[in-house]
Amino acid sequence: MNKELPSAGVPVVLTCGRKKWNLFYGGARSAYKFISTGWRKFVDDNNLKEGDGLVFELSQCSTSKIEFRAQILRGDFPAELIPEDVEGTNSDNPIILG
Repeated sequence: MNKELPSAGVPVVLTCGRKKWNLFYGGARSAYKFISTGWRKFVDDNNLKEGDGLVFELSQCSTSKIEFRAQILRGDFPAELIPEDVEGTNSDNPIILG
């Protein structure tokens, strides 16, 4: 998806469920592309915790606007059910989708 995103900053609309958040994509800075404004509100509004996963679907992308749909995957499985060496069980061993 990184190749699809513009190199300059643009407004972002993130839809999750029936709610929308207005964010700002800061563009590319070196090898990183990131959301620079509004992310904390999305995290707080959705009570995201370490171990939760997010799936983003890019639904619109132009030099003037980006739209994502997001799905939250709650990571609140009881710890005794998850082996410690499994990907995604902690921030030092994330699941990376390529």
